Amino acid sequence: MNTITFLLGVLMLTPTESINHAKLVEAEPAEVVVDAQGNQYRTVKIGLQTWLAENLRSTQFQDGTPVNTGFIPNDDETLLNQYGRVYSWEDVSNPNNLCPVGWRVATDEDWKQLERTIGIEEDAVNSEGWRGDKDIANTIKTAQPNTLFKSFDQSLVNKYQFFATPAGVKIGNWYIAQGKYTEFWTATNVSEKKAFARTLAYAWWNPHKGEIRRAPLNKKYMFSVRCVKNETQKLNK
Repeated sequence: MNTITFLLGVLMLTPTESINHAKLVEAEPAEVVVDAQGNQYRTVKIGLQTWLAENLRSTQFQDGTPVNTGFIPNDDETLLNQYGRVYSWEDVSNPNNLCPVGWRVATDEDWKQLERTIGIEEDAVNSEGWRGDKDIANTIKTAQPNTLFKSFDQSLVNKYQFFATPAGVKIGNWYIAQGKYTEFWTATNVSEKKAFARTLAYAWWNPHKGEIRRAPLNKKYMFSVRCVKNETQKLNK
């Protein structure tokens, strides 16, 4: 196992977009769902969407065939429930579907809908780079500790019960920045080599802890995955 600290989440810095106050939306715990392998997941309804409230852990597609990736961060089985598994975009985009029946890997549009719901405005939602103000990202994180340089409103942390955790990523044979940031794949293709992802930063030295990054990243990287229920309706823009 190779583990290094790599500041991937800070390499693509863009100015913070300005947004208004978050919309008044309540998160509601929903049903427990089971994937093809028998793993159980909490779910949560945020606005009109229902999301897995945990990172995906399956090593099988819906038809029972095995995934090609699906690694536990640091190859440490004790981290499976906390961080789930990380997958390449090849697995994310496989038509056999990583998610439980009736669910799909969240697309870029699904993520943008979530971002609108929690209070990011349309011009920021559709932009790339780090977006959001008033520490909006903390409302979907499991935790965001205070630092020497900044104290956070802990009453807003995980407000929407999304439970995003800093699983880090895997690039080749290297596990990178577990505990410091996380990347979520979307199912949305950008080019032959890249697809859209979302980034959350947690480390004390990262100035973007309160923001959510939207960026096209290399499909060979292995990131966390969240699923959204197929019956999701679109919010009015």
